Amino acid sequence: MFVGQVTLPEDADFECLLSQVLAWWPDELAGDADADAGARQSSVARLYENSIAPRAIQSASMLLLQLDWVLYGIVIELSRKVSRVRIKDIRAQLVKERFHSLLRHTALPQLRGEKEWDGSFERDELVNYLRAEAMGMARQ
Repeated sequence: MFVGQVTLPEDADFECLLSQVLAWWPDELAGDADADAGARQSSVARLYENSIAPRAIQSASMLLLQLDWVLYGIVIELSRKVSRVRIKDIRAQLVKERFHSLLRHTALPQLRGEKEWDGSFERDELVNYLRAEAMGMARQ
């Protein structure tokens, strides 16, 4: 194991993954209220590239990296509309829906052999996550 690497527990569900990813992000991103949407997006992109993405990459977890990318996409969308984005105020359900959409359209077809495995997810980690989410749904 190396610095920054994250070993997810076998029963890591969405909340576990999201809390790890949120730990990499500041509570709030504030851009210049007078700046246009493009300038705000550029500042968010720079922050992401310089401080958040390296942590996601160091985690060595493809699930965390993909979830982080989903959250980044939401933050970029919001930064087009507002000058201040409070990361913790983003609805977890929205992040979960987008993340699960990515899994349905990309990871699951690869896991079932319908598409060629492209390495965008780590197989065992993905299977453990899907199992944990299914167990969580069964408990409800």
